[in-house]
Amino acid sequence: MKYIAIIFMVLWSGLSFSSEPFKIFMSPSGDDYNDGLTNSSPIKTLAKAQDILETYNPSQSIEIHINQGTYTGQSVVWTFTNGNSITFTPINFTNERPVFDGNGNVDTWFKLRKADGSESNLKFRYIKVQNYKTAMSFEGNRNYASNWNSNNELYGMYFYRIGGKFTSFDSSTAAVRFVNSRNNSIINTHFVDVLNNSSKSSLIHAIYFAHYSSHNEVLKNRFLRISGDPIRVRDESNYNYISDNRFYSSGSTAFYSDWYCSSETTNGVCTKASGECSSEGNEFRNNNLYSGYNGEIRTFKYYGSDDYCGALSAPRLRTSGNIKHY
Repeated sequence: MKYIAIIFMVLWSGLSFSSEPFKIFMSPSGDDYNDGLTNSSPIKTLAKAQDILETYNPSQSIEIHINQGTYTGQSVVWTFTNGNSITFTPINFTNERPVFDGNGNVDTWFKLRKADGSESNLKFRYIKVQNYKTAMSFEGNRNYASNWNSNNELYGMYFYRIGGKFTSFDSSTAAVRFVNSRNNSIINTHFVDVLNNSSKSSLIHAIYFAHYSSHNEVLKNRFLRISGDPIRVRDESNYNYISDNRFYSSGSTAFYSDWYCSSETTNGVCTKASGECSSEGNEFRNNNLYSGYNGEIRTFKYYGSDDYCGALSAPRLRTSGNIKHY
């Protein structure tokens, strides 16, 4: 009996150890030649963090602890996932967020590429991203509905000075873009100064759900000075829930718009071989609407016919409780 107890304790101890998160530490003064496994030997870049994960290939949850300060000119195409959560978080929760600054010369700060129909589980907490063409892009495969990624979270993030107006690029379409990316949440996040230059000011959106990006939540966020429609859905991005947000000086034609590429909405110049369709079942509720970017705008707007691809099984949008403060 004594030996059975000892074996049980050893097994339990091993399980407890394996359930501890795998941790990586970053600092603006770090060095990518460090191992990154302790706060006394931090690395400097997200690209190196991914290299470490690919080397160790941990099976448990992962935490990337980011020291406060400014990280300049970084960009990463992220492909590593392991089925558990990967959390990008400040090393401590002071009043300052870690800042990633593209200096106006970098296209996209963080780009997820995963299109195998499984959860990616990336969690971002209290990070500031500024002076990029596009802040984040979650990319499944736009051509095949079954090739998605899912279950990513943005909480307490701050996106500032995103778009063509602040970069060397001609223009941008989004601060945060989702392409066939599902069951994500954007909560308590700030979108401030998401702007293109005047000739293409209406083309940029704070959040862009495109090509089967469905069942996402947008809750309790602040939108301030967005030159295009702050929320845009496109091409069968269905059953998204947008609620309890605040919109100030945001929107070209509407706070929420539903668009898809077709002979009705363009001159027929569309690049998706299978064609695009309108979205359905989305909800826009209990939002506070203070003003559009250049004054009064609609609450919502649809582009193209409801039945372009056949009868919808649900309305394109349901609304209630939205308050215009002008």
